[in-house]
Amino acid sequence: MDNVMLMGLIGQIAVYIVVFIFGICIGSFLNVCIFRLPAGESLTKKNSHCMTCGAEIKRYDLIPIISWLFVLKGKCRSCGEKISGRYPLVEFLNGILYVFVFMKFDMFSTGAMLPILTCLFISTLIVIGFEDYDTQEMTVGVLIVMAVINVIAAVLALPQINVIRWGMVSLKESLIGAAAISVPFLLIGFVLTPLFALFTDEDRSAARKLRKRLKELNSVSVKDKREIQKVETELARVEAEIKEQPPVFGFGMGDVVLMAAAGIYLGWKRSIVAAGAGILIGAVYGLIQKKRSSESQFAFGPWLAIGIAIAIFFGNEIVDWYSKLLTFPITEMTA
Repeated sequence: MDNVMLMGLIGQIAVYIVVFIFGICIGSFLNVCIFRLPAGESLTKKNSHCMTCGAEIKRYDLIPIISWLFVLKGKCRSCGEKISGRYPLVEFLNGILYVFVFMKFDMFSTGAMLPILTCLFISTLIVIGFEDYDTQEMTVGVLIVMAVINVIAAVLALPQINVIRWGMVSLKESLIGAAAISVPFLLIGFVLTPLFALFTDEDRSAARKLRKRLKELNSVSVKDKREIQKVETELARVEAEIKEQPPVFGFGMGDVVLMAAAGIYLGWKRSIVAAGAGILIGAVYGLIQKKRSSESQFAFGPWLAIGIAIAIFFGNEIVDWYSKLLTFPITEMTA
């Protein structure tokens, strides 16, 4: 290895180290977003504090990853209670994904804007994924920030501007990508799933049978009124239970907006990859959860976020592989 190659390698490693340090620092802020946004707390007005005793955490205890591992050793300095391992996990995840982004998108050939905007996009994915896992809700503000980041990336990739020189899809593909998965999710979640539940729900089926039975009893002369009263009482009970049932949706509105915002960056092809990967991973998780617990509902956002991350890094390769898989070789027929 000559000196030029060696210096280039050292330079790359130095860049990755700086990117990782910057990423874990941003990851520390992401932890604040994940825990405070769902609770409606301010991100700036209140200093970092222990979630158990409320004691303010000193600045020298806020060094990403290092403080948790070697200084605090996973415990609050004031009360001694355990501090969730989620904190260093999020910091490390954000840092290492930043490095992967800069490894995939060489800023010397693509420009610095694409990897920077991609890193910000991934940070919003981390926040959305973890807070949806915790609360089954997504903060609207984070989804808006994600959409704005991806719109900026799409605009900067326009031929007239051409700040981002490689890696982004065309404006047409961005617009199609925003609708390619979000519109089907909207229809499945808010139209087809409620209709399916309407006709398959046991209580509603029982109510329909009771109404039919009551109509039959009222259409003939029944001397014994106790049968009618019994059916009416049971029907009132079932209808009361139906009213207490929460609405049934296949996908939440957060999932719809998430795929619309991500689709701007991914385009329609990689959006399909993201949705497919997310649904597959979510299905596996759902089967595992069903074996462990009777609870059937779970947050889908984390698995969509993983699917989107897969599409960011490997989406084009997966699309190319699948296209080749569907392409049949043409052979000449011999007599």
